[in-house]
Amino acid sequence: MIKKKRWLTFMLAMVPGVGHMYLGFKKMGLQFMIGAFVCIIFIPHVPMVFPFALAALWFYQLFDALQKAAWMKISASEHERLMFHPDSLGAPWSYDMHGPGLAGFPQDDIHPVWLGGTCVVAGALLLLITAFPALWDFLARFNFGTILLSLGLIGYGLRMLKSSTKA
Repeated sequence: MIKKKRWLTFMLAMVPGVGHMYLGFKKMGLQFMIGAFVCIIFIPHVPMVFPFALAALWFYQLFDALQKAAWMKISASEHERLMFHPDSLGAPWSYDMHGPGLAGFPQDDIHPVWLGGTCVVAGALLLLITAFPALWDFLARFNFGTILLSLGLIGYGLRMLKSSTKA
């Protein structure tokens, strides 16, 4: 198992997605890169929403990369303990790999419906901005971006509440 340096992960994670790619999470790194690129493109058109979304995405991916690097360090030390210490072979692992500190690892895949829906919404917004600038100016006067963000947050909150009641 190749050990990855946390300080290098931190430095590379300054660019969204690069830290994840360094750790071997290429799909997740590409998703963060595309998300940051989309936020940067939409900042001039919806300045009330996308700078916030870009900052949230940047901080999330930075801390997620550092957490994954820490997990990889723990798993590498546990692997070495099992492989190179003969008196500990067959003993239970000293770290709970399914505990609360390491939940969600390995990465969960994004459902294609969510990815497709996001692409449709982003494409529709971009089409609205470029093909119908007068309509976009009309919507911008009514804080369309803020309304869209609030509806998104409400929808996500309702989805989280619905999924938490099933468990």
